[in-house]
Amino acid sequence: MTAIKVKRLRVHWFWFASLIGLAVLAASSILFANRQIVINTSPSVPSGLYLRSTVAPAVGRIIDFRIPQAARNYIETRTGQNGEDWYILKPIVAGPGDRIDTTGEWLLINGLQIAPMPPTNDTGGRSLPIWRDTCVLGPDEFFVFSNRIPNSFDSRCYGPIRRQQIEAVRAPLLTW
Repeated sequence: MTAIKVKRLRVHWFWFASLIGLAVLAASSILFANRQIVINTSPSVPSGLYLRSTVAPAVGRIIDFRIPQAARNYIETRTGQNGEDWYILKPIVAGPGDRIDTTGEWLLINGLQIAPMPPTNDTGGRSLPIWRDTCVLGPDEFFVFSNRIPNSFDSRCYGPIRRQQIEAVRAPLLTW
């Protein structure tokens, strides 16, 4: 091969690699911009990338939803922002027809002790919202909870999530 052919080949590879890079960048910006893929950094579920799924919400699935109104004051006190455009990613542990009881020291689902109720204050001394009730979840209600961390900010704090509050069911794409 002559030096000119080698130089042309390098230039072609450079342009080809550049086009591939731009295509990957464009595709990822589209996927992240309309929330087809989200990045989770919270300890409630494994850190990683989560893909929007077409399956319906159900027990055992992970959902993301906007911060419930019952939790907004706490979020604002903690962060200085109202969290209106923030999302929470949590697994569903109870769904329509399940009996929830948070009136005692334990979260009970269908009479089974699942986890202690969270403390009344967070690690910074701020008052946590605590949802205290006994109910059977309605046809569009879900209870979210994570046992990955002892003081998960979940439905024990803000109550059941309604189907219309759910942004998407998520499936892990890549976790670390």
